[in-house]
Amino acid sequence: MNAYDMILSRRTIRRFSQKPLDAELLKKFVNAARLAPSAANLQPLEYIIVTEKKQCAQLFEALGWAAYIQPKWTPDENERPTAYIIVIVKDSKNPYYKYDVGFAAENIVLAAEAEGLGSCILCNIQRETIQRIFTVPSSFTVDMVIALGQKAEQPVVEDMNDSVKYWRDESGSLHVPKRKLNDMIHLNKF
Repeated sequence: MNAYDMILSRRTIRRFSQKPLDAELLKKFVNAARLAPSAANLQPLEYIIVTEKKQCAQLFEALGWAAYIQPKWTPDENERPTAYIIVIVKDSKNPYYKYDVGFAAENIVLAAEAEGLGSCILCNIQRETIQRIFTVPSSFTVDMVIALGQKAEQPVVEDMNDSVKYWRDESGSLHVPKRKLNDMIHLNKF
């Protein structure tokens, strides 16, 4: 699949099969993140790969899932991610580090998509809890967690009408509204 088609096919996945992921494959994803653009080439990011089942379970409890879906929803025990990559920052005073995090996260999720895997970028997280569980030094900041695993759902993209809120239908399929391309393009002037 070419890069553009891969970008079009990638969706946020919140339901995973329980097949474990190999740590070497996850290192490949971190390598893709390592090579992402970095403001002034400062490279302030580091990563924790989590594959051990007990640690995955602990981390899962520190994550917020699918805020638009009510009542509160989280993946069932047999739908949880089987691996995570925690993105940490060694210099959060750098005013540009958030850009680096975004570039790195996109490289991770695209590398996962290229392998046929699902991903979910999570920013609604309990940072202090994660810092404690994984003994992250206080000089670092936990920024986000990327959940990974074999896909157990195929979200449906729909044209956005009056709301950005994603939702599940009666069968449990996730529907994700996206703005229409022509509603956001301005050619040569606003």
